[in-house]
Amino acid sequence: MGGAAPTVMIHINATDLQSGRGVGWIDGVDAPISFRRVNEAICAGGAQHVIFGTTGTTGNILYLGDTVRCFTAKQRAAIAARDEGCIIPGCTTPARWSEIHHVIPWHQHGPTNIDNGVLLCWFHHHTINTSGWTIRMINGQPQIRGPLLWDPTQTWRPARSHRANTPSPEPPWRN
Repeated sequence: MGGAAPTVMIHINATDLQSGRGVGWIDGVDAPISFRRVNEAICAGGAQHVIFGTTGTTGNILYLGDTVRCFTAKQRAAIAARDEGCIIPGCTTPARWSEIHHVIPWHQHGPTNIDNGVLLCWFHHHTINTSGWTIRMINGQPQIRGPLLWDPTQTWRPARSHRANTPSPEPPWRN
């Protein structure tokens, strides 16, 4: 693949994508995939617009856009250094097994930058919109509010901080 990662092509009608409904299709798979799965794939791997010709019967590709929505390797490294792993309290999934989540969703014009990305494990990333967890960024630092059953006070709490952010205490032999 010339050094590129394998790519799964999911096709969806542009009108359906913009309206937030419909299904997607994967080459070689007969059954459609839900719009939710299409959105998850776009969130995890990006999207690339391909426009086919509508005049005549050739179906020529008229436009192939750049991949959009993906965090770069450097952005991922910076977010991993800040978050260390999934930011949901109690989750122990390390950074290397986590995915980057847009705090302000990309489809709502959320930027693909460090101040809008947090690490979530696969499970929390794929259930964040239905589990009751809420994430926001304050001065480049993620804050979390848990579901009502987890936190009846609905208090915003800072995500765990990298252990290097806290100065080490003086060793006892230096006193």
